[in-house]
Order: sequence, then structure tokens, then C-alpha cells
Amino acid sequence: MKEIRKIVRQVLSESFLNENLNNATEEEQLAAVNGEHSGYLIRNIDNPSEEVQLAAVKFNGYAIKYIKNPTEAVQLAAVENNRNAIKHIDNPSEAVQLAATKKDDYLIRHIDNPTTKVKSHLKAKADLARWMKED
Repeated sequence: MKEIRKIVRQVLSESFLNENLNNATEEEQLAAVNGEHSGYLIRNIDNPSEEVQLAAVKFNGYAIKYIKNPTEAVQLAAVENNRNAIKHIDNPSEAVQLAATKKDDYLIRHIDNPTTKVKSHLKAKADLARWMKED
């Protein structure tokens, strides 16, 4: 049964690959972006609803690359799916910065203007790690 679902999803996403999804209903847009590789199909939608954006990034965090001005909720969902999605978010909020750097300290290098709280969090983490090594 899982194989059949996988094949149906693949056929659905392939049928949408070269289509402009702007005239599709929201339900059709959701069907198009739901799937491991289908998240990228959001690039064929000019102004996707937040629900469609969330569906896309929950399946593929990198889909955020094709979303103009994503909400904080969409940014957080993208980073939850794939911490490296932070690379494709312009001016992430402090909550998004913290979510990404809590998963991987080194992601701070992809944040142009990390907030003071994010810097303090990472410094405290580094100090704690140094202190623990001294024992």
C-alpha cells in the first residue's frame, strides 16, 4: 500500500512539474507541494497561501528558497525540517536564528546579523563546553 501511495504522489508531482500552478485551487496546490521532492514545486506558484508554504517546507525545508517574504511560522517550519534552510532566509527573526543555532552552532555563519541573544546563547554554550573539558 505504501508503494502505491508513493507512486501516486510521484505521478501527481510529475504532472505538475511543468505546469503553472497559479490557476490551481489551493487544494491542488497543496497536493502538488506535498511530497519529499515536491516542495520545490512551490516555485511555480506566485503568491502561495501560508498553508501551501507550510506544506512545502514541512516536506522539504529548502523549498523556502522559492518563497518570497515567508512568515516566521514558515521560516521555523523550514528550519525544523532542515536546519540548513537558514541559508536561504533573508533576515531571519531571533526565534528562527535560535532554532537553527540550537541545532548546529556553526549555522551562525549563515546569519548576516545575529541578535545579541543568539550571540550570548552561543557564547554561554562555548563557555560551558570549555568548563566541562577542564574537569
